[in-house]
Amino acid sequence: MLKNKECKRFVIGEGIVLIVSILLVMMFQKILFIQYKNNLIQSNGYIIANILEKYPEFEEDIINALLNKKGDVEKGIQVLSKYGLSDIDSLDYMKDIYILKKQMMIYQISFVLFLFGLLSFIYYLFIRNQYQKINEINRYMISVLNGDYTFDIRDYEEGAISNLKNDIYRITTLLKQQIENANQGKKELETVLSDISHQLKTPLTSMYVMNDLLYDDTMDVEVRHEFLNKNKKQLERIEWLVTSLLKISRLDSGTIVLKKQKVSVYNLIQKAVEPIRIPLELKKQNIVIDCPETFLIVDENWTAEAFLNILKNAHEHSSENKDIKIIVKENNLYISIFIIDEGEGMDTKDLKNIFKRFYKGEGNKESIGIGLNMAYTIIVKQNGEIKVESKKGKGTTFCIFFYKTIV
Repeated sequence: MLKNKECKRFVIGEGIVLIVSILLVMMFQKILFIQYKNNLIQSNGYIIANILEKYPEFEEDIINALLNKKGDVEKGIQVLSKYGLSDIDSLDYMKDIYILKKQMMIYQISFVLFLFGLLSFIYYLFIRNQYQKINEINRYMISVLNGDYTFDIRDYEEGAISNLKNDIYRITTLLKQQIENANQGKKELETVLSDISHQLKTPLTSMYVMNDLLYDDTMDVEVRHEFLNKNKKQLERIEWLVTSLLKISRLDSGTIVLKKQKVSVYNLIQKAVEPIRIPLELKKQNIVIDCPETFLIVDENWTAEAFLNILKNAHEHSSENKDIKIIVKENNLYISIFIIDEGEGMDTKDLKNIFKRFYKGEGNKESIGIGLNMAYTIIVKQNGEIKVESKKGKGTTFCIFFYKTIV
């Protein structure tokens, strides 16, 4: 409890009150004792004066009797009892003793009232401070319920309520961030759904048109086959689009856990190249690999998927008889993989947006714009980085860096 600053202040206040009370009691006792001695001296003075007035020769004997406590006390008490002066209350006949008694009563009542007032004042300050903080929390919660997060409730003092205010502020900050993320997610979802709708609408429209034409029984067989082949390509495009979008959505939602496997970089490149070997051969394009014996700690399948999408981009944007080079280098910080083509290259404005989802450069009507975005997402999620360098008509280089984990 003493770790709580508010309670600590209250205890310190009570300690101060206790010390002040002890000092006051000592002061009152000293004052009363001085008054008692004065009254005793005065009483003895009255007695001695009255005796000496009649028996002046007994002055020395009276003084010795006052200074010497020897004698028969019981006999003296009996004499006092004879005249009703053997108890304390009977001394009220003495005016000074009566006044001292009243003063003692007044001092005691005053002290109790002072102590009660001081303790009440300290308790009032303590409670008022607590209620002020509680009211501030209440105003903050009302503002949060009204959607206003500008009110800063943070308290840099120590104490349970101060800690509570800071915890509430952190919780509402997290809630605010979650709400903003949710709203941003809704906007992104709307954009993605709009883009997906647009991407599917184009091939579907083309297929509807060709399908209507195929109803014509007088159509030439070769033309019919050409339309059927086009429909097949559009179906393949839709299938690839849907598959890719499902992969991206799983990556974005975090439902896929990327494994950490020790994978040979050379084997990883070979796995990525395998699905496009036939298209490469049809365009008479060669893959030239310069890769030392090195390893990556990555998810083999998903990383091969990322490399495949980059290689597809290089293959599609390179003319026939052009080589695609893959160069791997290693240093103490990272392993770098360069995928270099001799294709048409990109404009500077396209380089800034090349990894954005559904982005297509000017004049690139066939591209859907999700392959490079998927590659970027996979690489970044595995402590990697990807950059692109390109010049129009000079080719493109994708630079991939996988940073080594410090153990």
